[in-house]
Amino acid sequence: MSKDYYQILGVNKNSSAEEIKKAYRKLALKHHPDKGGNQEKFKEINEAYQILSNTQKRAQYDQFGSAGFEQGAGSQGSGFHQGYYSGNMDDIFSNFGGFGRTSDIFEDFFGQAFSQIQVEIPIKLTQAILGTKIQFQIENGETIVLEIPPGTQDGQSFKMRGKGRKHRKGKGDLIATIRVEIPKKITQEEKKLYEKIREIEEKKKSWKFW
Repeated sequence: MSKDYYQILGVNKNSSAEEIKKAYRKLALKHHPDKGGNQEKFKEINEAYQILSNTQKRAQYDQFGSAGFEQGAGSQGSGFHQGYYSGNMDDIFSNFGGFGRTSDIFEDFFGQAFSQIQVEIPIKLTQAILGTKIQFQIENGETIVLEIPPGTQDGQSFKMRGKGRKHRKGKGDLIATIRVEIPKKITQEEKKLYEKIREIEEKKKSWKFW
């Protein structure tokens, strides 16, 4: 039976490589045997990621499905199946200078990434131009006050260190991305003001030619 690797990782066929990586990391932490997870599920997740994280293998899978990979799975008893290790994961890392248990490796490797909180903050056009202070709450209930300087651009991000989730080595960061809202409807008074601003901007452009 053909396996749906996209469904296994909880992504769709149009997902980017970064989205696939994030989904894999989340599931790998959840189902890792050293953390009490299901070993068979963990193997399945690794199998899916090994295929979808490789551009050539992903293209082959999209065209032919998982059957081609199952037929060329390699010799039995080697501890590998379709590109992922099916034995004790701690044995892999012990060959690289004794990094410690796999659970520690995973926590160190993924901990900081998962401890980061990302939020999008919508602001008005006038707030972006003139600057403002925005107050909002993050997932742990903490109230954050973000000072937005004049001239802030749409998509501009601000990092607040130590305001993210806790992990073994401390706390992650909060990344606040600004989204400038363009009004779809404006009053007559607002329209006159924007027209006045446009006139001033056009005058500035004409000054450059003198």
